[in-house]
Amino acid sequence: MIGRGAWWAILALVAAVLLAPLAIVDVPPVLDYPNHLARFVLLAAGPDDPVLGPVFTPDWGIIPNLAADLIGPPLLRFLPVHVAGRCLLGGILLLNLAGVLALHRALFGRRSFWPLASGLVAYNSTFLLGFLSWQIGSGLAMLCAAAWLNWRERRPIATIVGAAAASLILFFCHLMGLVFFLVLIGSAEVRVLRRDRPALVRAASLLPVLAGPILLWLLAPLRNAPAATHWMSPQEKLIQAASPFINYLFALDMLSAVLVYGGVALGIAAGWLMLAPRAVPAVAALVVLYVTLPFDLMSASFLDARIAIMLGYLLFAAVDPVGMPRPARRSVAAGLAVLFAVRMAVVAAVWAEHRRDVAELRAVIAAVPPGALVYVTNVPQEEAPAYWDAGPRSRRLSNGLRTDYHLPALLLIERGAFWPILFANPGQQPIRLRPDYARLAQEAHDIPSHASLVADPDSGAAALRDFDFVLLLEAGAGNDLTDFVPRCLTPVSHADFAALFRVRRDAAGCR
Repeated sequence: MIGRGAWWAILALVAAVLLAPLAIVDVPPVLDYPNHLARFVLLAAGPDDPVLGPVFTPDWGIIPNLAADLIGPPLLRFLPVHVAGRCLLGGILLLNLAGVLALHRALFGRRSFWPLASGLVAYNSTFLLGFLSWQIGSGLAMLCAAAWLNWRERRPIATIVGAAAASLILFFCHLMGLVFFLVLIGSAEVRVLRRDRPALVRAASLLPVLAGPILLWLLAPLRNAPAATHWMSPQEKLIQAASPFINYLFALDMLSAVLVYGGVALGIAAGWLMLAPRAVPAVAALVVLYVTLPFDLMSASFLDARIAIMLGYLLFAAVDPVGMPRPARRSVAAGLAVLFAVRMAVVAAVWAEHRRDVAELRAVIAAVPPGALVYVTNVPQEEAPAYWDAGPRSRRLSNGLRTDYHLPALLLIERGAFWPILFANPGQQPIRLRPDYARLAQEAHDIPSHASLVADPDSGAAALRDFDFVLLLEAGAGNDLTDFVPRCLTPVSHADFAALFRVRRDAAGCR
């Protein structure tokens, strides 16, 4: 057992370290985050705003992806936009930490240092990719499951009613959060059924919990989305299993995954660690789901990666060192603390480096007036591999996924301008673009790269003359920016990270 005062002190230290990177840069290098923040700005401004109102209309409906949209816009009414955004990110980090702690306490009935080590998986791949509603849903799922475990036997009717309400809330937060909750409480019920309880009555208690989400799903527009699927190769799937530990250094991330996964497996086999009996079916179910689920399904991507994140949380929520000798506990605690410190130092260093890209982008787009239409293109990794390899780590995760793609959302957030990659899918977000802007967004969705536009300025579906400016990301990789579609574009400003061009609409060759 660990002293109560020491436990709270360690918890406060872990929380402070997790929040520290958010004080380093006002626009963190979290992939989807700026795009979500832009939508919060629109919703907070409202359709009557003279600059932003003509872009969109609110479109609230039965959308299983609303957690961030219900929290973000109200925050903007009280806080500056970038403070509100970072408060949301910080709240997500603390929410998942609280979820792990509450679930562990419910499963084992005692306080332990082990779940405090879940800070190791806080800055996981889905957090750094900016899946905000999913991350909120995962934290709430663990908290709600902890409540079920604590109260199911003592107050069954109240617990079932509460769980039915929780399932509705989780449905609207994020569908995968609901899945996590159902797996956790279903696992506990399976464990109880093995102890000769009335199986039919016990199973029927879950029907009210399932009924609401099933009805909502039948009414949700997402149900009609195309069921396109893509499975990863076995090698890609194996690397993706490290998703809870993926951030910026591949070797460190893989080492962290091997040490924690391997250490937990060996500890359970040796009797030093215990997997909570009520969580065994959940772990087994999640492993099967991870192996069998595709990468994307019905317009939702990273489906199996989210399952890996659930397993990452359960490494700390459903495991406890009940049989570990005291000297070994101290060694393990010291090792986890060192690993946590190293990983967080990497995050802090990368985020500090990211400030340069943010500053350069702001300087480049300073000439964009409110209401302008801005086409965005980029120099992708395959076009300039040497440039990307020498560039800041903040521009991509250790698994190669880019994190800079949605930074042009600052055009809307800070300049009041429109860029066509705004998240506005009515099945996933509560806004709808007005017809003219929807057409631009649809035509510019598949953006030709820098090289493609140099070779053929007409390669994109969107006509450049429909826009006022073109923003080029990774402009430092371009050989000569004066030769970038000169018949249509006039250079305005440039830096290593980005360059801005004015569209010459009156030019004869600019279609």
